[in-house]
Amino acid sequence: MDLIWRPLTLHDVAAATELNNTVALADGTGEVITQGAQADFLNQPRFDRGTDTMSVWKGTDLIGAGVVSSRETLVEGRALMGTHGHIHPDHRRQGLGTQLLTWLQERALALAGARFPGAPVRLRTSGDLAGSPTQRLLEAFGYTPDNSFLTMEVDLASWADPGTGTRAVAPDVATQDAIREAHNDSFRDHRNHSEISASDWQHFATMSTVRPELSRVIRDGDRVLAYAIAGEHQPGVVHINLVGTRREVRGQGLAKDVLIAALRAARDAGYRVSELEVDSTSPTGADRLYRSVGYQEVRVISRYIRDVG
Repeated sequence: MDLIWRPLTLHDVAAATELNNTVALADGTGEVITQGAQADFLNQPRFDRGTDTMSVWKGTDLIGAGVVSSRETLVEGRALMGTHGHIHPDHRRQGLGTQLLTWLQERALALAGARFPGAPVRLRTSGDLAGSPTQRLLEAFGYTPDNSFLTMEVDLASWADPGTGTRAVAPDVATQDAIREAHNDSFRDHRNHSEISASDWQHFATMSTVRPELSRVIRDGDRVLAYAIAGEHQPGVVHINLVGTRREVRGQGLAKDVLIAALRAARDAGYRVSELEVDSTSPTGADRLYRSVGYQEVRVISRYIRDVG
């Protein structure tokens, strides 16, 4: 049976979600998503499903998919282009991963050239777990390891609540732009950071997976000093999407305060697990903070890059 290669559409959300979660289970990455999250991604600002996605079909079965994304501005002088793709475990070792990666790279370079003419390009993608077939494929294409993200979890049923008081409260709609400003300040000195625009933040804050009632912030008047933004990507698991502290108040325990408050909110709401990811190159040593409130490392997902120009 001939394969069909075509862009993803919103009608493919269920199939794309099933493929993603099948791959996540088979590869042990834990990167499961909901159909709502898949639809949110395909509807994000400045993203063109018709040009920046590709899917591979065998009859009515979706057996491969990939997407290309771009930062809104240059990052450290380069066009930072994200590529993400996967092939169903039952259809690997047939050259489809090579074909899909080739398409993703070509589209990423074309998109970078259109948005950032003349700028050097950095292609960035996940390498999955150590020793994965994904890593071997990327290395064959000239990619090199960049950094890793540690997934850390807390079992909420056995979590040892320190019992300390907290200034943290759940955010309201009026707080959203103040959180964005705090986030842009918090991550200004992190690698690969670029400021999140108001339109991108609006999309993020209204995604189907975000759980404002489980999120926590510490405010000083109209300013947000620290924040932990929660989401739900699988039943029973609350995911801390973002956590940070304004640089001017680092070292005062505010991040620990919002995390403890968020853990309590998740536990009291009946969730089983709280999870988050931390960049291995974090300049603030965030993994030590997370361990101090009860998170433990469960897996390490690599990131690979290839510089062009």
